[in-house]
Amino acid sequence: MAAVDADRITTSRQLAEQVALLAARYPHGIHRLATDAGLSAATVHALINGGTALPRVRTLESFVQACGEDPGPWLAARSRLVAAARAARACASPDPARPRDEPLGRLIAELEELDALSLEVHQAFAAASPSSQAAAPVLPPYLERPGFDDRLRGEVAAAVDGSRLVMVVGGSSAGKTRACWEAVRAELPDWRIWHPLTPERPLAVVEALRSDRIAGRTVIWLNEAQFYLQAPQAGERVAAELQALLADTDRGPVLILGSMWPDFWRTLTAMPHQPSGPDPHWAARTLLGQALEVTAPPAFTPGQLTALAATISSDPRLKTAAERAPGGQITQELAGAPELLRRYQHGGPAERAVLWAAMDARRLGHGLYLPEPLLREAAPGYLDDHTWDQVGGTDWFIPVLDRLTAPHRQLPGPLIQHRPRPGEPSPPVPLYRLADYLEQHGRRERILLYPPAAFWGATAHHVHTPADLITLGGAAEARGRYRQAAHLYRQAADAGSTDALVRLARLRGELGDRAEAERLYRQAAYAGDGGALWRLAVLHAEAGEHAEAERLAQERADAGGTRALWSLAVLHQWRGDRAGAEQLYRQAADAGDTEALEEVAGLREEAGDRAEAERLYQQAADAGGIGGLLHLARLREGAGDRAGAEQLYWQVVDAGDVGALTDLAILREKSGDHAEAERLAQEATDAGDIEALWSLEQLRRPDGDHAGIERLYREAVDAGHIYALADVARLREGAGDRAGAERLYQQVADAGDVGALEELARLREEAGDHAGAERLYRQFLDAGNSNGLWRLARLHERAGDPESAERLRRFGLDAKGEIEAPWE
Repeated sequence: MAAVDADRITTSRQLAEQVALLAARYPHGIHRLATDAGLSAATVHALINGGTALPRVRTLESFVQACGEDPGPWLAARSRLVAAARAARACASPDPARPRDEPLGRLIAELEELDALSLEVHQAFAAASPSSQAAAPVLPPYLERPGFDDRLRGEVAAAVDGSRLVMVVGGSSAGKTRACWEAVRAELPDWRIWHPLTPERPLAVVEALRSDRIAGRTVIWLNEAQFYLQAPQAGERVAAELQALLADTDRGPVLILGSMWPDFWRTLTAMPHQPSGPDPHWAARTLLGQALEVTAPPAFTPGQLTALAATISSDPRLKTAAERAPGGQITQELAGAPELLRRYQHGGPAERAVLWAAMDARRLGHGLYLPEPLLREAAPGYLDDHTWDQVGGTDWFIPVLDRLTAPHRQLPGPLIQHRPRPGEPSPPVPLYRLADYLEQHGRRERILLYPPAAFWGATAHHVHTPADLITLGGAAEARGRYRQAAHLYRQAADAGSTDALVRLARLRGELGDRAEAERLYRQAAYAGDGGALWRLAVLHAEAGEHAEAERLAQERADAGGTRALWSLAVLHQWRGDRAGAEQLYRQAADAGDTEALEEVAGLREEAGDRAEAERLYQQAADAGGIGGLLHLARLREGAGDRAGAEQLYWQVVDAGDVGALTDLAILREKSGDHAEAERLAQEATDAGDIEALWSLEQLRRPDGDHAGIERLYREAVDAGHIYALADVARLREGAGDRAGAERLYQQVADAGDVGALEELARLREEAGDHAGAERLYRQFLDAGNSNGLWRLARLHERAGDPESAERLRRFGLDAKGEIEAPWE
């Protein structure tokens, strides 16, 4: 051991300190060190930052060898620390005056296959032959997908080195939960596993973590993690508690292992549209920013199916699924997804109406369990007059519900009735859950459709929890239905939600009723909602009452919030008062807002004070701000210090921002290292940054020849990044091929990117097709993008109808999609 005398390491802290010293001598940065050691960058990062008290033998050995040292003395030191820890535990006696509850969860090694179903692993359909089914195990043999399963198991195994969050992202029935089950059984058999479900999922997590009943070496199983993190308030509490757990080394190591659909991942990790606006998922985004994301492939490749042929033929369920599955989607076939789709598509009008009501409720934000009266009252709105004339006045709903809940070959139907667990209170009305696969299908199929008026009437009558009322109200507001949104917000406010008061106040302000908006903001502030104070401050600032605005902002800051100061700083910038903006950003930074520190640094940089800008960016980086590191790297690059810039870019990559790989690629290209630039750009593309190769190609083709750029975008499309077609469309548009651009935008829209509808509408508007533009802007709005309303208003304004434009901006649309009449 060259760096230290091994005999002098007596504590795990000393071991961690010496590991950090050894890493500091490595000349090529953490990312390269991780590659040389065969470890993940997160594992190396945890090692050198003390995130793991006692690394695994294999981890420590690989790390030390990659650093060019003899691992023998290091492993000897580790062995002594293990022996000392065991001796300390053996001598410790519990304090009888302070009894501890039994840790939550069960030992993984003691679990049986039947327990997988309680962890929400999908049950496979029954074998065709009753005799075969009787002899079949609960789960069919597991079919491994080498790249996916190897990555997942490696991330799971690394939890023994320190607490971590691993999130498997993929579509419904893609095999996410089964893969996680197999991974923990293979890698962590001596750990416990806990699945928080009761009294309800978010509350179960918060109560358990606050009661300190999560022991070290526990897997916290967050299947369908959106159920825990998506609710604006409850989800933020869950995220905050999980962040605190990950940061508390005394309580670890723990593994938070979750799964999530891609749509929810994008929603929870997206930045808010405006820095000073509402940020309902700040804590969830921060938590997921620490996650090690593993993408579950949607299907098996032909090569994988060939390699697995013997295993598939050994089980009749696998064999049947492989024969039926389109495009290698065996896991979906096993879970009964095609059968669910068949029952949905081939059902009668009444069955589809009930399912449409359930799909709309879930996609617009209602909780997992749907009350029967909500479905009963909403469904008639989805039936045409002819069908309603046949079923209206009869007891049609219960037989339809019976058919939708009937199982098929031991698999649940499209709707599953919720059964309370022992000890749970029975709900006042029957509750139903929409099958996951149909929920995902409905989110895509119905994305451009606004629910009928009967749906909104049913929500007003049968939705009672503030969280559901607020979320559904937000969905209505995003689609320009302000009256419906206000009605739901008012119900939530009457139930005690200050968040609903704030939302209602914002709507009143948009209607031009400033006095009522101010009253509601103050009501929310008096009820303890600090965010209402900064909104009130903005209201006064927009009216030119700057002294009162700053007084309110300071009051909010004194109470522990910095967003009010941030918002005022933005307003000062808009007015051109850079000095005032900087002062406010500095106040927010002094209160601990790292992003505000970066803003101050940016203002100093724009003012030409490069030295102060660099000092502030470094301060932000030291406080954990990735943005500070990025700005520092670009400053160093601009000053000609390419080596320093590259080192900082690698720190950004190691912190989890793979976009910095693109910056590294460009840096290498400018240095003349074209091969390494290409490799880094390809690595960035593989990690999801489809702009990387495009940026490199632009650098190589400054003459405006877009052929190579378009080729790279099409390669990205072929690799599965369908949304890169939008960039191809822009290139086609720039080249004058408007028809080709429109065709490509339509392909992107058909693939689920509603943003392409806005581009299509713009092209129609520029071509003079106002009817076509309005139709597309309405679809854009009905898909949940509020910009569509402002585009519609502008269209009416340009058509010479300013009155309709003003009514659209202030009052939105009614339930039928007509311009709403003025309302109070």
